Amino acid sequence: MINIEKPLFKIISGGLLAVITAGIIIYSIENSKSFLQILCGFTLFIFPFIFLSSFFSRTGTFIFLFTSIMITYLVTKYYFSDFWIGVLLAFILGTSIFIFKVNAYKIFSPTKYRDKLKNKFENER
Repeated sequence: MINIEKPLFKIISGGLLAVITAGIIIYSIENSKSFLQILCGFTLFIFPFIFLSSFFSRTGTFIFLFTSIMITYLVTKYYFSDFWIGVLLAFILGTSIFIFKVNAYKIFSPTKYRDKLKNKFENER
C-alpha cells in the first residue's frame, strides 16, 4: 500500500465517498427511484452502521440480525427494491463515520491554563 500522510488520506477518501454518494443519488433521481423507500432504508440502517462497535456483544448482535432479517423479509415480500439503495447509502456513510470518527477533545479552560503556567513557573524557581 502506498504510504500517504493521514490528513491527505482523509481528504482523498472523503472526496471519493462524496463522489460515490452523489453518484448513487443522481442515479436514483435519473431512474425515478422511490425517494420514500430510499429514505426508509437509509433511516433504518444508518445508526447500526455508525455504532457498529456496539454489536460485538451477543445481545447487540441478536437485535441487529433479527431486525435485519425481518426487514429483509418484509422488503422482499412487498417488492421494495429501492429500499436497498438507502441501505447502500447508509452503509457508505455510516461505516465512514464509524472509521473516520471525530475524536474526543478537552475543552480549553483559561483558568486551568493560567494555573498550569503559574505552577510551571513556580517549579522552575
